[in-house]
Amino acid sequence: PAGRRIHKLIWVYKLKRDGTAKARLCVQGSSLESGIDYDQVFSAALRYSSARTLFAFAARHSCRVRSFDLVAAYLQGKFVEGEVVYCHMPPGYPQLDADGQEMIARVDKPIYGIQQAGRRLQRMLFAWLKDQGFSSLDDSDPCVFTREHTDGELLKIGVYVDNMQIVHSVPLGADGRGPRGCAYNAFVDALSRDWEVTDEGPMDDLLGIEVDYLPNGSIKLHQTSYINKLVERFLPDGPLPRTQRNSLPYSSDFLKHIADALALPPGTYPELVTPMQQRTGSLMYAATSTRPDIAFVVHSLCKCLQRPTPELLREIDHVLSYLARLPSAGLTYSRESSSLRAFADASWEVAHSTSGWVVLWQSAALSWGSRKQNSIALSTCEAEIIALSEGAKDVVYTRKFLRGLGEPQSQPTPLATDSQSARDVSYNPEHHDRMKHVQRRHFFVRDMVESFELEVPFVRTLDNLADFLTKPVKSASQFHYLRKIIMNEPEP
Repeated sequence: PAGRRIHKLIWVYKLKRDGTAKARLCVQGSSLESGIDYDQVFSAALRYSSARTLFAFAARHSCRVRSFDLVAAYLQGKFVEGEVVYCHMPPGYPQLDADGQEMIARVDKPIYGIQQAGRRLQRMLFAWLKDQGFSSLDDSDPCVFTREHTDGELLKIGVYVDNMQIVHSVPLGADGRGPRGCAYNAFVDALSRDWEVTDEGPMDDLLGIEVDYLPNGSIKLHQTSYINKLVERFLPDGPLPRTQRNSLPYSSDFLKHIADALALPPGTYPELVTPMQQRTGSLMYAATSTRPDIAFVVHSLCKCLQRPTPELLREIDHVLSYLARLPSAGLTYSRESSSLRAFADASWEVAHSTSGWVVLWQSAALSWGSRKQNSIALSTCEAEIIALSEGAKDVVYTRKFLRGLGEPQSQPTPLATDSQSARDVSYNPEHHDRMKHVQRRHFFVRDMVESFELEVPFVRTLDNLADFLTKPVKSASQFHYLRKIIMNEPEP
């Protein structure tokens, strides 16, 4: 048709983790034009905090988690009326018409590389799940679905693109089937009938996050294989000799090295930019998935991605050495029932302070953060109230998510702080001279206290679990004490 471009088809080759070689024919999506070849392309993905919460829910209710994968997922979607993409024939497979002219391929279904392919699959799959009686948690995570059963059977589903994380309460046999007449069997039968899926068995891996089902009913999430690969790649000679199993993930001069790097103009060491970004980016995945113990150091290193120095590369080697000594550390969600709780802290700095917060349920962290504050705090009280409001947002979100799973929190959630003045301001407009200039949005925590979503108890600095998300902890014993509680590490 007039005004339409002809795009390229490309071959993509991949060696899968099990050693299988795979070739996939894709559209070169970078040449597709918005408004002509596609319109909306957004498709949601299951949040890591949601996946962790589903595992914590499974541990609390003695459930198991099953993994289902959609085969060639995008090909199972459908274009809406009027959508079509035109391409040259695949490389290596030219076709000519009777006049010797090149024939053109018309792509009538979403395939990999097409911008809206993920959206088309998701719209079909989500609608199908709702037709099966499931409702999505639209006010928290639309990729999580739940359905009520009169006999008390539990069935919760998290969808990450083409992977389904199914939390089920009925026991399954070796054939992957539950008791006769159970809702799980009926759902799996319908899923297999309407979609091409693979039952991958008990979920032991989710996006590189490994899952262990412990004998006491707890569920542990860790990234042992991923961390070992990082160490093998970036520390081929092994961990630094001075890092011990009980050491810290940073040196005693860490903050000085960060400050020195930030004082340099960008590009002072151009040859170090790529190694710095590669290493820091790789560490970010561990820091946001299962290792809150390195969240602060990785957050700080991210400030210097354009200003790397030899000292910072040495600091990254220090982090990797720390991980190499503890590769299997992770988050362990216990079977014993526990209520939601959270902690927030801030380090007051001359320029932008650092906020840290952590939200825990079932004895381990569900979400955490270490983030530079956007505004310059003029007092410790101001820095702490900003951190409390950041933590309050995560608490409110988690309360909504748990309510959607059928775990409403009947009492306000404690969000603890080690600042008495910040606690005062969380309840009342006190300390006017120190707080009169603070923007209204930083008092979100007070709004949540007024609506009984949370309360703000005072704790000692030594007992504030968010402390090591804001600054280096000088005492190794204090660092390991905080890590042990946040990650619910078992006794040695």
